[in-house]
Amino acid sequence: MSYKDILVFLDDSTSNTDRMNAAFHLAEKHTANLTGVSLASLKPRHAKINDEQAIERIAEKLALQLVEEFTQAADQVGLVVNTIIIYGNADTSAVKMAHYARNYDIVLLHQPDPSRDSYLRLQEFAQQVLLLSGRPVLFMPYIGANKIPFKNIMIAWDGTPAASRAVHDAIPVLANAKDVVILVVESKKQKQNKSEVLVMGLERHLSNHNVNARIKRIEPGINNVPTVILNQIADNDIDLLVMGGYGTPTIKQKIFGGVSRLLLSSMIVPVLMSH
Repeated sequence: MSYKDILVFLDDSTSNTDRMNAAFHLAEKHTANLTGVSLASLKPRHAKINDEQAIERIAEKLALQLVEEFTQAADQVGLVVNTIIIYGNADTSAVKMAHYARNYDIVLLHQPDPSRDSYLRLQEFAQQVLLLSGRPVLFMPYIGANKIPFKNIMIAWDGTPAASRAVHDAIPVLANAKDVVILVVESKKQKQNKSEVLVMGLERHLSNHNVNARIKRIEPGINNVPTVILNQIADNDIDLLVMGGYGTPTIKQKIFGGVSRLLLSSMIVPVLMSH
């Protein structure tokens, strides 16, 4: 298995270079087609003006600059890439991005930076792309990520359909990992539903894809599940977390479940998530 079509989101955040480098690495590793996409309506990071028309002009100019820089950077590593600029307001651009993403194997987004004026928009944008695209999303931390390629990978496994989908979507990167840990947080609820977890079956299934994984069971004690996962990431020197994305679509908004939301807000490594 491999990725053959990759879509990467471009913006003026500090993590943009790491996101592009991750996309370049995946494209080279899997001999994949790569497309960069920018938004013509996203307020630039350092823009101090509030005039909407002026912001639109500056944002469109920035979008053109981003795809040009992406194309030049790709050329330097020997890649020929495609680019897309999405026009429209916040709601329109998120839906368009999700629609584009449906025709790609994986999408690279970034964890929104809470210090940005556009934080809430980017947070909603990320949620809608994950929940409406039907495709796996690789979220890159806004603090950056320099452990690429991913060698030590952790799977947050609870036996749910979302977690299963994430694992299968991650097989192309799992197959190239040095160490894969299947983490099972044995909370009270998890123990009651132990028959549904089937973690031994997951280990066997991954071995059939030439992925050698080891199972690690943890009792959370007084800690919540996100805290346990973050602690295990630090303790095991993890480069990438694979997990299901949980959410309930409503008419006006798409909301992540508690574990997904907390992990995305306190992300310390890239997270590959499927819904």
